[in-house]
Amino acid sequence: MRFSVIYTALSATVAHAAYSGDIVQYWVEQSSLLVNGTIIGGLASPPSSWATAAVQGAVLTAAVHAKKESLAFQQLAVSHAAHNALIWLFHGTRNYNAVDASLRAIIPQIGLDPKSDAGKKAVSLGRASAAKVAKARADDGLNDFVDYVYGNKTPGIYQTTPGGNPIPDTPQAPFVRPWAGLGDITPFRGPPPLPISDPKYEADVLELKEIGAQNSTKRTAYQTDTAYFWRESSVTAWNRLAHSVIGSKLATDVPASAKFYAQFNYALANAALAGWATKYAYSTWRPVTAIQRLDVWLPSGRNVSDASWGPLLRPTPSHPDYVSGHSTFGGAAAAVIRAWNGGDVVDAVLSSNVTLDGRGVITRRFTSLKAAAEENSKSRVYGGIHFNLAGFPGITVGENAALATLKNFDKFWDQY
Repeated sequence: MRFSVIYTALSATVAHAAYSGDIVQYWVEQSSLLVNGTIIGGLASPPSSWATAAVQGAVLTAAVHAKKESLAFQQLAVSHAAHNALIWLFHGTRNYNAVDASLRAIIPQIGLDPKSDAGKKAVSLGRASAAKVAKARADDGLNDFVDYVYGNKTPGIYQTTPGGNPIPDTPQAPFVRPWAGLGDITPFRGPPPLPISDPKYEADVLELKEIGAQNSTKRTAYQTDTAYFWRESSVTAWNRLAHSVIGSKLATDVPASAKFYAQFNYALANAALAGWATKYAYSTWRPVTAIQRLDVWLPSGRNVSDASWGPLLRPTPSHPDYVSGHSTFGGAAAAVIRAWNGGDVVDAVLSSNVTLDGRGVITRRFTSLKAAAEENSKSRVYGGIHFNLAGFPGITVGENAALATLKNFDKFWDQY
């Protein structure tokens, strides 16, 4: 069974996608909407992947300990694990009602009375599983303040971007403890970026200025749609793409489904940490800073200055250019799906409701995970917010983090 889930904006409660029968997929979707949807304005990239990994860690813990019980027992235990993990994430916010609504909507379809003896046992197991993850991740470094200090205004050095947050997103990410016992994230950083003196750098700048401008005449309609299509949270989009590949195959095997989605979201979280470790190791400027700079800074003497230039996607995210976070997520996601799928060839349908510029729903079919990751990466160039040189190295960073996560997973999955 192949299916796609269209991303829907949240209002007072969560928009519930059609239930495929896979309880883990249901909670992945609810988590993605709650963590990255409009109800809270969306989290920055490392925290959003961290949050969904925490939920899936709780779900897997409940599934493992309930594996000898009935399917309904497993589904109820997993649901309360996900619910309590989300409540922990949103402590003190109005998301309580939205999380409760997600649980309330699914309980009747599970068919096990939470007030029965078996139901009470399942609920207790789910709650304990969420508490275990919360305790393990309470002091992992994400809460710690790291004061990012901008460098000088030499060409190539990261600066605040127009419309962006003056405090960059999550500078503490390189110091957060990775998932599944991965250890120090530093070895997974990307190599140094190309220097400005490299002729390829100038070529990238020229391409970006033309193809990524808000009113570009060089960008095709398909490329514009590609920028819009991949604009949403990578955690949300790539989890939906995973749903489309897996379909209902794991609906009655809760532990297997829980394992896959924990692997998947642990890998995304580790990829984000590796990507942000790369970003803050090199602190390279964003395209809008480079193009709006008024002096001649390219070694060739070419003047690319345009103070009025702006990107298609806006505002530019508040973190350094190299490597592209979207590319990193895509590399990691494709690697995990590829491992489960036994190869790169898929038949996946994905839709995205694009609110920017009133574009509307865009639907794409992907037959190759590699092609999907590469398109996702290139979308940030079409959108004018990443140089091409930040893209493909990002895919490699994500792949490496994901493969290490998969290698460690069976032994260290409960080292949240």
